[in-house]
Amino acid sequence: MRSLVTGLIVIVLSVTLVGKAIAAGSFSTYNMTIPKLGGSNTTSNVTKVSSSDKAVVCSDQIGGGYTLNARIELLNGSVAAGYQSISNDQRREYTLNPSTAGSSYHARIATTIFIPVDVQATGWWSPDNPGSCGF
Repeated sequence: MRSLVTGLIVIVLSVTLVGKAIAAGSFSTYNMTIPKLGGSNTTSNVTKVSSSDKAVVCSDQIGGGYTLNARIELLNGSVAAGYQSISNDQRREYTLNPSTAGSSYHARIATTIFIPVDVQATGWWSPDNPGSCGF
């Protein structure tokens, strides 16, 4: 009887923890070059797993101390959440339609037309806002 109760507790805890991990989503890292003079690049595609209405982009390092612009797009390129400026060690939240769980997104990061050089950018992002950026 004791092993049965222990087994049930393990199952309940496992389901609870896995359910929270799935509901919370996860971050996807990016490390890419953004073309100069208003050019842009996209991160990898990530499927939204939660019904949270928030997405997040966490900028770690941007070359040259420049300020870039980041937005969230559906895979067909349509804008899901508009551009926000982003610099080193900054977090930006975006509002998405909460009913789009199961849809795939990517972040688009762009230079302004006034940036005359290609810019290296690193960080992480998620369509599910899984928590702190860590800086």
